[in-house]
Amino acid sequence: MTDSESKVPNPRRADLEKLRNDLAKEVESLRKTLKAPTEEIGGDKVWVGKNARAWHRELDGRHRKLAEQVGKLLPLVDAALRGEPEKVSAAEARSYHQDR
Repeated sequence: MTDSESKVPNPRRADLEKLRNDLAKEVESLRKTLKAPTEEIGGDKVWVGKNARAWHRELDGRHRKLAEQVGKLLPLVDAALRGEPEKVSAAEARSYHQDR
């Protein structure tokens, strides 16, 4: 690349930023969605007894494990974003679009 070659916004970075925004919304939605059933089954309003407690422990464990895994997604995207330059050559941008 020569100094005279123009730079354009990095399309990969733009895609990663969109992914991060979309993913952040989904992560929050998942956390809320999983929290309510876990709390309801763990309370005494929906279901009580030995089986209810066993189900609650199982659901709570799964909820925690899924939340842990989901929590790892945003840092992965953030790391990928940090590795992407703001601008790339026009040829690199075209190549990115062709390879998709």
